[in-house]
Amino acid sequence: MVLLPLLHNIIVVLLTAVLIDFVFGEPPNRFHPVVFIGKIINILTNFIKSTSKDNGGKYERFGGSVLAVGLPVFIGLITYFVTTQLYYTLGIVLFILVSSLILKISFSVRSMDKHIQEVLVMLEKNDITGARNNLSKIVSRDTSSLDKSQILSACIECVAESFVDGILAPLFYYGLLNLPGCMIYRTVNTLDSMIAYKDKYYIDIGWMSAKLDTILNIIPARISPGFLVPALMICKEDWRNAVRIMKRDSRKLESFNAGIPMSLMAGGLCVQLEKVDHYTLGNMDEELSLTKCKTSLTVVKLATILFVFGFVIPIIVLLFFLNWWNLYFGL
Repeated sequence: MVLLPLLHNIIVVLLTAVLIDFVFGEPPNRFHPVVFIGKIINILTNFIKSTSKDNGGKYERFGGSVLAVGLPVFIGLITYFVTTQLYYTLGIVLFILVSSLILKISFSVRSMDKHIQEVLVMLEKNDITGARNNLSKIVSRDTSSLDKSQILSACIECVAESFVDGILAPLFYYGLLNLPGCMIYRTVNTLDSMIAYKDKYYIDIGWMSAKLDTILNIIPARISPGFLVPALMICKEDWRNAVRIMKRDSRKLESFNAGIPMSLMAGGLCVQLEKVDHYTLGNMDEELSLTKCKTSLTVVKLATILFVFGFVIPIIVLLFFLNWWNLYFGL
């Protein structure tokens, strides 16, 4: 088998997945594999909780750790088996199509844009209640009493954080480990979003999921400025202030990773982002506005393109010449 087309196919899968996302967005929930993974998480979480009633928090922590490690590994192995068998048995066209769809479900640019735009449409109509309701679908904080500035702040924070855990990280792991990598990450991230809370019900069972999500996002979060800063420059925003605010404020959040893209975006847009009673990022040099929020979306889209062409594809090519992809596909 000629090996160069293998490299070509891996890159074509990446570009096709990005194109599908930008043009079509997410599939309906009833067909979405991540929704199916979420249902599995619910079933297994309820099982662990029900069997640990008389065994205390240590049993829950053990069961939650098995879930946090076992489910992502299982999903990764299934993904590896399906895609490699496709490559060998059903031809390149089907391999590219199915692989592109699998990769696409691991990240989302258009869906993020759609949800934020739904909030902004309500604000443009001065419908604060509608904006709060739409915002509640995408953030974990209580939105019932937020004013317009606080809603805009939450939107920009969401956009910045989503660039790392919803876009950059899954594509990063695709570049290193192909489809199993991005699906392992997406499963861990789904576990984190569903059970990694610090309330009494979840604190033990979600402990390992939170730790793994933090670990897997360490590198993606720390390389994100390399793409957000150039994107801010292209958008003619204040990238120097972005770097300055990131250095000053990135550790203000309890999250080990989220403060980096969020503080960078606050500085680049010259606005102050705030979650009441939790943190304040940036300076109030300029007023929060719909335009600022829309600019944050543009910045993230540009940063995504820069990341794909400036990092993921070069990494794929480098690993090809290091013979990694030949080993991966058993060539």
